[in-house]
Amino acid sequence: MCGVFGWITHPTSSASSLRVPQIDDVLAMRDTLAHRGPDSSGSWSDDRVFMGHQRLSIIDLSNSANQPYTDASERYVLSFNGEIYNYLELRDELAGQGHAFRTTSDTEVLLAALIQWGDGAFDRLDGMFAGAFYDRKTGRHLLFRDPLGQKPLYYFSYPGGLVYASELRALVGLDQFDWKLDRDAFARFLMKGYYALGDTPVDGIQKLLPGTIMEFSNGTASEKRYWHSTPGADRLDISDDEAVAHFETLFSTACDRAMRSDVPYGVFMSGGIDSSLILDFCHDLNPDIRSFTVSMSEADFDEGGKANDVAAQIGVRHHEAFNMNTESVTEALDDVLSVADEPHGDPGFVNAYFLARSARPHLTVALAGDGGDELFAGYLPFKGLNAARYLGRTPGFALSILKCLTGAVPENDRYLGLRFKAQSYLRGFPAKNDAQFALWLSTMDPEDLARLCPDALFDREGAAGSALNPVVELLKPLDGSTPINRFLHYYQQVFLPEFVCMHTDRAAMQFGLEVRAPFLSPDLITFANGLPENMKQRGGNLKWLLREVAARRGLPRDVVRQKKQGFTFPLARWLKSALRTRMTDLLAPAEWEADGLIDFNVAETLLADHMEGRSNNYRILYNLMCFRAWRRAFPQVRPA
Repeated sequence: MCGVFGWITHPTSSASSLRVPQIDDVLAMRDTLAHRGPDSSGSWSDDRVFMGHQRLSIIDLSNSANQPYTDASERYVLSFNGEIYNYLELRDELAGQGHAFRTTSDTEVLLAALIQWGDGAFDRLDGMFAGAFYDRKTGRHLLFRDPLGQKPLYYFSYPGGLVYASELRALVGLDQFDWKLDRDAFARFLMKGYYALGDTPVDGIQKLLPGTIMEFSNGTASEKRYWHSTPGADRLDISDDEAVAHFETLFSTACDRAMRSDVPYGVFMSGGIDSSLILDFCHDLNPDIRSFTVSMSEADFDEGGKANDVAAQIGVRHHEAFNMNTESVTEALDDVLSVADEPHGDPGFVNAYFLARSARPHLTVALAGDGGDELFAGYLPFKGLNAARYLGRTPGFALSILKCLTGAVPENDRYLGLRFKAQSYLRGFPAKNDAQFALWLSTMDPEDLARLCPDALFDREGAAGSALNPVVELLKPLDGSTPINRFLHYYQQVFLPEFVCMHTDRAAMQFGLEVRAPFLSPDLITFANGLPENMKQRGGNLKWLLREVAARRGLPRDVVRQKKQGFTFPLARWLKSALRTRMTDLLAPAEWEADGLIDFNVAETLLADHMEGRSNNYRILYNLMCFRAWRRAFPQVRPA
């Protein structure tokens, strides 16, 4: 787990002479990533390529494994962020084909794999990774990112070259370029609360998509997908017992590989099924495994008790709970808003940040449950798919009546209150195509978003140029597939990489902590995507297979049967009290005037309605807070 920064130049235009990288520039930008890799700094360069690296040492702690790493011939150079969990198996295979190794690192194994198998090496990897590979002889430069986007990689391509980094901050810090806001991407952020499908807040800077290779050669960049696993595409013919047994085999292997480390490691526990299974399987493999959790002062948001019960039943010898209250959350929120390199409207980011900060003195690697919900249909909206078939045929006037009736339900700021759930669900009607999935997860009705952000196009059909269009385009290849498989694909390609994995990466890496996700093993992803739908949703239960595995392994009954509980804190409630001053400061009209992105009057109405209990607008208000805090941190990005 590390940070990478690189710059490739190619003299293809007269403008390129204005953007020649200077060594002070590139070293300074590499150093902005020091929190990701506090153990060492490295760089490699020739007359047109710079590769910089900040290392967090996990496998082979010696200096000989530092990056950028070159092969013995010095023809090939590798700089990457992440871990290759199956490096031992690959090392044996490569040794059998004549490769000699100078270190015990996964870095050297990855380099040898790329030399031996070329682009085909990526199909053999089990891990999380993003980085660059350079062939000095041919001039071929590859950028790459893991299958479901656990590790980030940003890039900016211009006529004279290409620059890339693990975090956005390392690119916008370069004053050779004229950075400006991307207004269209802002509209999509406002709707979702995060930047996805290549979007960033800065015009021209993009994220490399998950499961993608970018080749840069002779001044030209081209992309291709190397990873394809689509829910329902390759259906397994499998019984319940066979599915349970196969899952256990795959998951045990994934947990075993994820525990490979030369530094202390443990499990992050939420009290949910996913992390409970990880702890149970890891404990089988290592009875000395340690676990860490967060307990909340607010009972309706607290999972600490369940996590404690699971740890006790499994027999974990060292389990520690860190307590979050209004004071610690306020402190963590201020830190998150000041250090985030990209606006991210997930309140769970604050929880993850607090947990990482608290656990870091005890460990350097943690295992977490990211991916379980996206692979096995664990989110509440999946329950709404059946009813959606009927509501989709409901006349417009009847839908209007239903929406009015939800307004009569008393508002509250408890976790997923009745009115909040009803309004979020009805937000998806009417809708055509697959825009409904994004509407269910959006911050507000598109009509309200259009009033708040009048220069953007929000509609219910995903028309070209609208904020919903990228989702509709993403799901077009799945026409004819079932709603549950299309929705799973949306979660895996949009929500998982840039909502879940993004907050995990940034929260942990701020403290030089690596978080691994056993659920995101490629073999397990392929298995989950091939399962019949009734092994994910059955009898009103979501994640049926995981619940069945948990029950057969004897995990506590209340954990097996529990409803989905988000990893978050009472944001809606605390915006009215402990966080009120922070919110009003960030939402002051003067803060927004120069950018001209929103209608102040609409924003003030949303704020007043929330404070006076007329509606629960915490999601859109928090999105605006996060964006404004980011603008303060990066003033060099000018208005569009």
